[in-house]
Amino acid sequence: MFSSKKGSKKYAALDSNGETELTPPSTFAIDSDSDEDNISKSPPPTLSSFPHSPPSSFPHQLYNTLTFSFLKPLLDLGNSKVQLDPYDLPDLKVDNCSEEILRKYKKALSTLRSPKKTTLPLSKILLTAFGPPFFRAGFLKLIHDLCAFIGPNVLKHLILFLKDPEARLSTGIGLTLLVTLSQLTMSLCLRQYFYICYQTGLRLRSSVILSVYNKSLKLSTSERAERSTGEITNLMSVDAQRLQDLTPYLHAVWYSFLQIFLALFFLYRELGASCFAGVAIIVVMMPVTKKVGKVLGGMSKRLMKVKDERLKMNNEVLSGVKVIKQMAWEKSFENKILELRNSEINQLKKYVIFQSLSGTLWSTVPLLVAVSTFTAYVASGKTLDVATALTSLALFEILRFPLFMLPNVINNLVEAKVSVDRIRVFLEGRERGGGGGGEEGEGVKVEGATFVWDGKRVDPTEGGESSSNGDEEKKEEKVLSEEEWENLLLKSQLSDAEHQIQTLKGNPSNPDPKLSSLLSLRRIHLHAPPGSLIAVVGPVGSGKSTLLNGILGECRSLTGSVSLPSHVSYVSQKSFIMNDTLRNNITFSKPYDPERYQDAIYKCALTHDLTVLPSGDQTEIGEKGINLSGGQKARVALARAVYHDADVVLLDDPLSAVDAHVGKHIFKECIVNGLLAKGDKSVILVTNALQFLNSDKVSKIIVLENGAVKEEGKYNELMNNVGGTFSTMLNNYRDKSAESMGSRSNSKLDLVGVGGELEGEEPEAVEKSEKRNEEELKKEGKIITSELKERETGSVTKDVYLLWARALGGYHTAIMILLSYIGVEMLNVSARWWLSYWSEHGDSENSNQGQFLGVYAGINAIIVISMFVRQLHLYLKSLRAAKTLFNELLTTILRAPMSFFDTTPLGRILNRFSKDTYTLDQQMSATVRMYLGTLSSVIGTLIVISTVTPWFLITLPPILIFYLGKQKYFTKTYRELKRLDSVSRSPIYALFGETLEGVATIRAFKAQSVLKKRIMRLLDENQKAFWLTFSAQCWLAVRLELAGTAIITFACLCAVLQHGSQAGNETFAGAAGLSISFALSVTQSLNWSVRMSSDLEAQMVSVERINQYVRDVKPEAPRDTPMDENLPRDFPKGEIVFENAKLRYRPGLPLVLKGLSLTIPAGSKVGVVGRTGAGKSTLMIALLRLVELAEGKINIDGVDCSKLGLHLLRSKLAIVPQDPVLFSGSIRSNLDPFESFADSRLVEILVRVGLMGGGGGERINGLDDQVEEDGSNFSVGQRQLIVIARALLSDCSIVLMDEATAAIDVDTDEKIQQAMRTEFKSATTITVAHRLNTIMDSTHILVMDDGRMKEFDSPAALLAKEGGSFRELVDAFESSHLA
Repeated sequence: MFSSKKGSKKYAALDSNGETELTPPSTFAIDSDSDEDNISKSPPPTLSSFPHSPPSSFPHQLYNTLTFSFLKPLLDLGNSKVQLDPYDLPDLKVDNCSEEILRKYKKALSTLRSPKKTTLPLSKILLTAFGPPFFRAGFLKLIHDLCAFIGPNVLKHLILFLKDPEARLSTGIGLTLLVTLSQLTMSLCLRQYFYICYQTGLRLRSSVILSVYNKSLKLSTSERAERSTGEITNLMSVDAQRLQDLTPYLHAVWYSFLQIFLALFFLYRELGASCFAGVAIIVVMMPVTKKVGKVLGGMSKRLMKVKDERLKMNNEVLSGVKVIKQMAWEKSFENKILELRNSEINQLKKYVIFQSLSGTLWSTVPLLVAVSTFTAYVASGKTLDVATALTSLALFEILRFPLFMLPNVINNLVEAKVSVDRIRVFLEGRERGGGGGGEEGEGVKVEGATFVWDGKRVDPTEGGESSSNGDEEKKEEKVLSEEEWENLLLKSQLSDAEHQIQTLKGNPSNPDPKLSSLLSLRRIHLHAPPGSLIAVVGPVGSGKSTLLNGILGECRSLTGSVSLPSHVSYVSQKSFIMNDTLRNNITFSKPYDPERYQDAIYKCALTHDLTVLPSGDQTEIGEKGINLSGGQKARVALARAVYHDADVVLLDDPLSAVDAHVGKHIFKECIVNGLLAKGDKSVILVTNALQFLNSDKVSKIIVLENGAVKEEGKYNELMNNVGGTFSTMLNNYRDKSAESMGSRSNSKLDLVGVGGELEGEEPEAVEKSEKRNEEELKKEGKIITSELKERETGSVTKDVYLLWARALGGYHTAIMILLSYIGVEMLNVSARWWLSYWSEHGDSENSNQGQFLGVYAGINAIIVISMFVRQLHLYLKSLRAAKTLFNELLTTILRAPMSFFDTTPLGRILNRFSKDTYTLDQQMSATVRMYLGTLSSVIGTLIVISTVTPWFLITLPPILIFYLGKQKYFTKTYRELKRLDSVSRSPIYALFGETLEGVATIRAFKAQSVLKKRIMRLLDENQKAFWLTFSAQCWLAVRLELAGTAIITFACLCAVLQHGSQAGNETFAGAAGLSISFALSVTQSLNWSVRMSSDLEAQMVSVERINQYVRDVKPEAPRDTPMDENLPRDFPKGEIVFENAKLRYRPGLPLVLKGLSLTIPAGSKVGVVGRTGAGKSTLMIALLRLVELAEGKINIDGVDCSKLGLHLLRSKLAIVPQDPVLFSGSIRSNLDPFESFADSRLVEILVRVGLMGGGGGERINGLDDQVEEDGSNFSVGQRQLIVIARALLSDCSIVLMDEATAAIDVDTDEKIQQAMRTEFKSATTITVAHRLNTIMDSTHILVMDDGRMKEFDSPAALLAKEGGSFRELVDAFESSHLA
């Protein structure tokens, strides 16, 4: 029946009839070995031990289908294991697999999408693709609803039977059998109906996630800039979930009206024209429904908007957490998130208040209908009798459900419409134009192209003052329509053309800088035939990266044409690394070829790195390459380009991130002897490494300046142009290099690094890695923790419930909520009892019908008020709990050490802030309300039945044993399925985040199809858990409804069997009727109580998951310590002493610093050199205490760093990290988040780093210029300059620079160095650099090797040292830079 042999060529998928369907497995070129991404990987099969069903007869198949007994093997397994694992779950039916769902969606899309209309008919597409089974399920619901009216009619005839002494017992028995059969039919039909509806919801969610993901791979750059990662993630998490949750109740749009009509029809038979008083109430409420839906829709939109903003900020903070810690900005960003969270909570409060009013209003409607109907009945002079009263009450009970459901469905429909509209707008977004279309063998051709980054369509010509408040700034931006934007672009082209005409005439004019800044590149002509190497150089912001993006089609071409072959490799300036093994990052979407792979490893100088990494090329690379240095990431990305053997290779400054000797090796072995060797590739190299451009392999050099080609030609041609831009750049570079290097003569030593000779290395490490056991390597190489192993086991503990109760406001709050439900149920019982009492005594001579009616109306009024207060109290307290738990989670995450972020994917953390937070915000309170409501109803019903017919107590124990036994048997497996559902969501979000981050690289390598298959596989794993979850719910419901049917049967039977002794007794007939009327409503209450109990436990998993982090994630050292207050005001002066410092990144890993002892005098300038893995960047990590020392200590001014508070320590150190990180907001908020400086000071710093007020290549017009998410609207070089400006503002006496000017041209680098010398004249500066000329004026040079100090002295002393490592490094640098 089950099969878990995933490695077999065909494997079984569980079907609802107990049979199996053969489903072909999917194969993927990318196969991550992480538990998160490869959760379907099977250990020894568990389910194969299940007995296989013999060929079953039709009755057996029918029984399995109707009762969901095909789930029994899984339920047995769930009860026999501590916890279920992904490989325990049977596979999805073919119809529920992502591949089939996507096929149906695309078929419907192609049929319904009109080329004439821009609007996508998304609702029609989804209905066409997945509607037919859903609509057929409506027939089952029709049968259920018709059977629902048998109960009230049986109740009436049973009361008449009990009042009639002459009635035969067989009549009573017959009525009991009739109601039993009707209840069983209702149960079976309703479960099949829900099963089909849930299955439809699954397909809707899958189709939305897949279509959003596919669209993300096609989205144009401008469209992407308008949407944050958080907003797009919400489409997949919240909006897709809403559509899935809607399907079980969507049919209520018609069956609510059917139930209302039938209820009113039978009420008319009972009460005559009096029932029209109730109809009037319903008619009056119809327009109210519409208004309520409209208001809720508006609230929902506003709520989703603030949710998107908060999630966007969450995502940014998590992505840039390292920088936030380095800058001691945790509190600032915590306050920003809490501010957005408070806005979200305020919107939620308004929403739940209105929801409570709406819910109470619709709970009031059936009560108003009953009161108004009975009032009209009494007013007409009629007397209420027991049979009429209780039958009417049973009909009103049926009427309650559609009147209650209708507003909920309308509310859900409104929310779903908001979600469908959001998804539709996203799917209608502009797509990237097809790049290329060139013929093979022609290389790259760019003819007269003008490129523009569309980004956010903001009018730069609209000035105006803006406040320092980031939100206000955003409001004051004028976002243009598409037509206005295109008009503005035309104006900018006209302005540029006028300027060009005047320049050609010899009358150069100054174009409007704000208009000209819109055009990123102007009038570009470029031809790179096969075998050519085109070098592109220029200052920061000149358009070098834009040129490559324009060729790829990422940047829009306004004029001209671009053509290139279809097979392209691309290395972006910010290396794109996926959370996967190093090997899979290189092979990417291609099959593994050992020979080609080893060649790429050697040519990209990764051979040595494979010996250093714990598992060679099977080492798992964390998200964004978190466990690789900047140089290693660049070389892995370069190796990917080499391995793919494309016709065109676009390289965006890969040499800037590597040391000089490595750079020379890459240029010679990778580019010259590799890519250009066969003469069949066009290579375009963006670089600031001017020393390589005199190679005869460089076909042409293009010099960009201010977004246009300033010069182009071969090296000698440009050098002969005395005074030209290129010759001036190169001469300045040589002069500065020679000056800083002391004009030493060139050495004949070639390419020797600190760690030994590089050129002679062969890819032995790869071969050794191949020979080792690959499974061992994979195990050793894992750094990412497995969420499957992290999840809790067993039932959700009472501590989690108590935690939530405390977060509500304390145990007294929880007790008050429980008492309110008990109180309302007592009032409900009182109202029914009073109606029964009234009908018994209403016809006596002294009775006052108005008094009876008044009491009945009064009880119902109290019920209405109580229900509103109860619901509002619960919702508001639940929001309080959600807010409290969110705050604790946020504080925990921001105080977590970097090792936590190194080993935990961001998608997993973000899942806590998105799905789990949504559960606490909106789902938990609704589930608790339903659970307590149904539970109190069941208890009340059992008490009433037992009181009226004590014989019922005999049947109660076996019913309760059956009920509790099935609940326990079900809950254990259900809980595990819900946990697997939660766990399997995280990899989807993680892959989605990675895709958005590296979409340009993915598109360049045409890896979309591979990643689509990957997300389909992950989605199938997730939906598998969901499918089994709702199947298990149906399994349970059938059995609990059987218990409910037994209660009804025995309640009727106990009353019928007492007919002999109680026949004709009006009081007994009334009490028995009351008992049976309660029993008729117990089936659904029983089912819902267990469903809600299980859902509550499943949703408590969200509390558990949040608490897991709050409880288990150990915080960093304290932010503040008593010693902070005792330090002198001028601390620190800058002396740094390392005493036997030993550091490892995490327990169990080898030491990275191995007993470093070193004294750095105050005010000294220290340059740090050494090969990859020597421990250069680790020095800074140790100083900032991002990782605590394993042994030894670091003293600053004689004070042990470990005794200081982290906030004070980090705020006293200025850091310029290797990877520039910016946050969405303004330039001002990125430079000065605490608003500590005057605007004039900020502008002064921006001018000093060359971002404002200079030669026209700047992209910053003012402090209010907007920074998009991750700084995507600035080049990497510009981002680096903003980060440097941030450090210059800090006025710290200790400055750390980690390869900070790697992405900056030489002239700008010189400006930066000059600014640093001025601003930090008396500061202690530690600089890790690839360019030796930038550190040659240092007072000291530190040579690091294998975590130890190899040399430390002044540059002059080290240069004079024969055979010294630094001297060898300088000689190698000179040979490549000054030749």
